[in-house]
Amino acid sequence: MLIWQAYKSKVRSLVFSPDGSRIATLAARSRIISLWNPSTGELVSQMFAPSGFHVDGAAFFPDGLHIAGNIENEGARVWHIPSGNIIATFANPSNRSDAIAVSPDGNRLMLAEFTGIAQWNDPTHRRPPDKNFRGRAADKKYRIDHNYPVRIGFSPGGKYFCIAEWYMHLFDPNSLKAVRQFRDPVPRGGTGSLGATVVAFAFKPDDSRLAVALGRRAVVWSPADLEANPVPIAGHGRTVKAVGFLPDGNLLTAGMDGTVRVWHPDTGVELRSFDWGVGKVQCAAVSPDGTLCAAGSDDGRIVVWDVDS
Repeated sequence: MLIWQAYKSKVRSLVFSPDGSRIATLAARSRIISLWNPSTGELVSQMFAPSGFHVDGAAFFPDGLHIAGNIENEGARVWHIPSGNIIATFANPSNRSDAIAVSPDGNRLMLAEFTGIAQWNDPTHRRPPDKNFRGRAADKKYRIDHNYPVRIGFSPGGKYFCIAEWYMHLFDPNSLKAVRQFRDPVPRGGTGSLGATVVAFAFKPDDSRLAVALGRRAVVWSPADLEANPVPIAGHGRTVKAVGFLPDGNLLTAGMDGTVRVWHPDTGVELRSFDWGVGKVQCAAVSPDGTLCAAGSDDGRIVVWDVDS
């Protein structure tokens, strides 16, 4: 296990590179994407947004050489990591914070906006800005009715494109036609209540199971089986901020109660619990190869540990 002080403010988000050799993090209200060596805690490089802008979310491209940052009410930027240069600017005055996604093949960049989803094709290829725009306009827009989306993303197996808000919406990843949706099975405030907002979600690598963070709980579904009852995951004292599947199929959750916990996804039984005394856990991730986990805290510290430890 390794702990280091990354920021003076909270770690807003955290994501592993495709090969697991780097962790990209964002601090609250920062214009910098920081890349760390998860084995040593060394700050390897930083990507800077233009002065006056802050980055609200980040997503690696599958080549590991590029990373995209979501700049609220401005669009997005794509950096070439080895040089640190911005190679593409995407204009979108209504994009939502945090809601950014890169397709598994790296050929599409997606942002959530007020009226749906904006898409850019070949996002790592240099193109001149569109006239009258401060960057490239979207190549395509999908009108989708949604409330405030907190996360968007592609499932790792490529079966779904997802929007997380009051509901967990699953779409065909190519047409963005609705496939199915899930909602909190424990409504608040009586009949008709929408229940808790989806804070985070994660799939197993083969897309067979979907975990969703809902308030102080999580729920595990089988996306292909609408009749299957969800498995409730309860036990955190405060909001669950992140979920992820481990290589053995067990579920990892991280919460504002300062703990990271491991659960059996079929029974909801708690198997392990970690509390490193770093304060509220704001974000967590499992490396793509499943060997490492990382978490970011409210006091600016990052924790990395071996899955088998």
